[in-house]
Amino acid sequence: MASESTPEPRRSRARSGGGDGTGDRPRSDADRGTRTGFVQFARECAAELRKVQWPTREALWSATAVVLIVTIIVGLYIFGLDTVLVRASEWLIDLYAEY
Repeated sequence: MASESTPEPRRSRARSGGGDGTGDRPRSDADRGTRTGFVQFARECAAELRKVQWPTREALWSATAVVLIVTIIVGLYIFGLDTVLVRASEWLIDLYAEY
């Protein structure tokens, strides 16, 4: 005889993002944030940009060199592949144009 199992009940998720212990209570204006003006937005953006760890000049030049080298390599690869495929397609067209 097969044993019957009951499915587990569904667990509710918090509406305010989950994991914050608020249960199913609706989010208030304080949770959601209130709209502010453009000036406040600009101040907050400037404050966040001050927190950014900007790369050094040396790191920036290194990253730029890597991007340029990889771009040149990929460009040469695509150029070579295009040249081979164009010649192959021209050869096939010429070959079958005779028939």
